[in-house]
Amino acid sequence: MPGPSPRACRAVAALALAALTVAVTACGDGRKKVYPVRGVILVDGKPASECIIMFHPPAVDDPKRVMPFGQADADGKFAMCSYVNGDGAPEGEYVVTFEWRERSGLMKQNFDGPDRLKGKYANPKKSEFRVKVEKQPMDLPPFELKSK
Repeated sequence: MPGPSPRACRAVAALALAALTVAVTACGDGRKKVYPVRGVILVDGKPASECIIMFHPPAVDDPKRVMPFGQADADGKFAMCSYVNGDGAPEGEYVVTFEWRERSGLMKQNFDGPDRLKGKYANPKKSEFRVKVEKQPMDLPPFELKSK
């Protein structure tokens, strides 16, 4: 007895792919909805090129916890990232920290040199900065940090 025809195999494969697509779409990807968040980081009144900003959510026991981050460009501007570059942050309140590490390594491509802010803004338990992300795009007021 001959096996199924190539046409039947293609039809079964197409149905299986369609079923898988529907199943994945129905389940979602598990990501929280994010909203664009942008701003500027200044240190002593000047743009803090390559300064890292992190949003720390208060709920550490949330299995879907997201810790958005950004890196300032040459003008001190940043866009927060949660899943992909510049996508934003989930709605909620965050404690904000900053690290401005010097480049290091053979080709100066690493950011594990000393913090130019001397850790002053790196501890979420001591940070005075708070942000509330709402269900809309946000342009934050400038973060004005001091090097001393």
